[in-house]
Amino acid sequence: MKKICIFYVLSILLGQICGNENSTCSTEMFDGDFNAYMACRTQFAHQSNWFPSPIAGLFSYLIWNGYDGFWENGCVLEPMVNFIAYANNTRYINVVKASQRELYSLLEAYGPYPSFDDMGWYGLSYSRIYEVIGEQEFLQSAIDIFNWAWKTGWDHTYRCGGGFWFDNNFANKETITNTEFLQLAAKLYRLTKNNDFLVKMDQIYHYILRNKLINETTYLINDGATSKCKPNQSYGPTYLPGTMIGSLVEMYKISKNKSHIDLANKLANAAILNSTNITGIFTEYCDPHCNRDEILFKGIFVRNLRYLMDELDNTDQRNHYQDWLDFNVKAIIQFNMCDKDPISNCNITFQDGPPYFNVTGPVFSPDWNGPFTYGAPEPQTAAFDLFVASIKPGTTCKGIFCSYDPSYPPPQTLTCGSHPCPSNEECCEYSPYTSYTCCTPDQKCNKQGICV
Repeated sequence: MKKICIFYVLSILLGQICGNENSTCSTEMFDGDFNAYMACRTQFAHQSNWFPSPIAGLFSYLIWNGYDGFWENGCVLEPMVNFIAYANNTRYINVVKASQRELYSLLEAYGPYPSFDDMGWYGLSYSRIYEVIGEQEFLQSAIDIFNWAWKTGWDHTYRCGGGFWFDNNFANKETITNTEFLQLAAKLYRLTKNNDFLVKMDQIYHYILRNKLINETTYLINDGATSKCKPNQSYGPTYLPGTMIGSLVEMYKISKNKSHIDLANKLANAAILNSTNITGIFTEYCDPHCNRDEILFKGIFVRNLRYLMDELDNTDQRNHYQDWLDFNVKAIIQFNMCDKDPISNCNITFQDGPPYFNVTGPVFSPDWNGPFTYGAPEPQTAAFDLFVASIKPGTTCKGIFCSYDPSYPPPQTLTCGSHPCPSNEECCEYSPYTSYTCCTPDQKCNKQGICV
């Protein structure tokens, strides 16, 4: 294994306490919890560098500067609210609250038609936000998202036992959509006691088991099922075991059936074994060449691992996971962090224009093994997820910066005539000609206002 130098970590810690008078984070705030302190600093840099986007007015959902897709803007909300929960603070709480959108607004923002798994990330984040801060509007949006996806995306012919389609082409069923909505169905039943969610939870779980998406020998998760109702034998993405672990935890909370926790542990240990390289560092199957979506997967795994850890009665098992998380915390600080002075000497990308606030560090790049290559919102979010998941139980924030919540300017309302998209992306305007999206570099906008 790589040696993680504790002196390096301590030097980072002491340097920030003594050398950065403008920092809103310190270890004292969190009773000496180093992981909470790093979560605080990483969130501060994330918000300073990449939120809000100068083209936020182009969309009707909350958007960070430089995220690559609609789903990423929903996915980042969960670690934001988890930090509030695990470190007992209200930092950036108005950013979290401002993310609430009704179903129609989300559908319009994606335009002209979202994939079902993309919507699922908003459902999971919104239900978690409701659980932590208790605002009814978030729960209602999560319910509406689930009901829309069930009505529109579930295979009501029940071929292969049903299952969610990936998108409105109804061509394939991917596991991630089903694990997301399994977790959401279970959580919504727990939060509402509406038996309809329990019935649908059982149907989704039956689909996963019938199609053998969980390998019964290795406990790895297949990426999807074939048209012959068999697993496609494609393994790798860590968000698959992550979301399935989160689903089993929610099912355990409902039934107190220990078999769900036992299976979740098997999935967690299998994923850690499969995705930890000889250095001991968590590594995505595509590292170091992951695309911008895949960069977030490791963070999704560790956030769900924390949900499992919080339900474990076995102290040794919990400590095993905590030690593994702590090792990865030390690793990415030593091998994959840039915190130079000035921070402009780090290679930081701003896809949608310069940030509103001063650029700051630390910043992290995609591969936790290092070396640091570039800073962007996706790897920053994955690192933030890791630090948040690693916070010790009972950590409580103290002091004036525990409620740090700077104001942000209102988003600018732009049209395609404002040329809001990056130079290599075509702006696409769609009916009723009040909504817009940016096509990817390999797409063009057709006459119907669809990027193809």
